[in-house]
Amino acid sequence: MAIKARLGKLPLTFAVKEISLDLRAFVQILDDDIYLRPAGPGETEASSIKLQLTTITKPMIDENSVDYSTEDPKFSLREALGDQISETEQRQLERIGVRTVQQLNELKEKAGTDVIARLSRMPVNRLQQALLRAAAPRVTKVESGAGRGKGAGSGDTSSRVHLSAPGLRPGRLPRVRAAGESVAVVGAEDGGIVLAPMASQLGCEAEVDFGDGQIARVQLTQGQLGQWSAS
Repeated sequence: MAIKARLGKLPLTFAVKEISLDLRAFVQILDDDIYLRPAGPGETEASSIKLQLTTITKPMIDENSVDYSTEDPKFSLREALGDQISETEQRQLERIGVRTVQQLNELKEKAGTDVIARLSRMPVNRLQQALLRAAAPRVTKVESGAGRGKGAGSGDTSSRVHLSAPGLRPGRLPRVRAAGESVAVVGAEDGGIVLAPMASQLGCEAEVDFGDGQIARVQLTQGQLGQWSAS
């Protein structure tokens, strides 16, 4: 419906003045599917189902549906959580509107782990493991020094590594070390940081210390997902 309204540019998706359906049927729910079997002659124990349809406009759809923006498949919910989440648990999260790592982290910040666990019907310990992995830093882009030069003789040939950093706190940059030496943090953006590692540090495992005992390790290679370690 959302795709039809947005791509088809139809301000009013469908218009029904009033329809009321009164059904006699048996209802069965299996996993995420609902099955209705119409009642036959003499079956008096069937449920009574009443449906009413109304109009819905494009602004209403935009306010109540997911934004279908392109997401890098390397950082999808399944890729980020791996064996920390089963297909059933993934469907449970999708039922409450969580389809991406970003949505999971945002919901954790706003509602907390207990609320997510109750709504998704996931065990709290399983959800905590999933959230911990989802909040680990991941390398979103690596720019080589040769590709960043501003021109001949500019001298700006250092590499840049872009990290998604959900654990980043406003006004406080993490300490980063790789190959036994510090890695320069040259920028911070919304939910991410930019590193300027030496050539010898590229491809090495980096330790990202967010403060307050939060430490994660991630390899400085494009597409790598990090993991938390003991401080």
